[in-house]
Amino acid sequence: MTEHRATKIALTAILIAQDEGEFRLPDLKERLHFPENPPSNSTIRQVLRQLEESGWLEREHPEGRIWYAGEQLEELF
Repeated sequence: MTEHRATKIALTAILIAQDEGEFRLPDLKERLHFPENPPSNSTIRQVLRQLEESGWLEREHPEGRIWYAGEQLEELF
């Protein structure tokens, strides 16, 4: 079964935020397993921003480099 790249990025980001409470881009990239053609940092950031806009993730750190679970994710668990 083929999995869409953005879906894999989003799912992995949500699982890390749920399990560990916070993460940075390098943490997410380490967990993503794309055998060929890994997504660029800009693609990953775009997916993370979409998750942030929809309330699944938040960035409250002054530099905006640390991602946390958003309200949507906290309501699920």
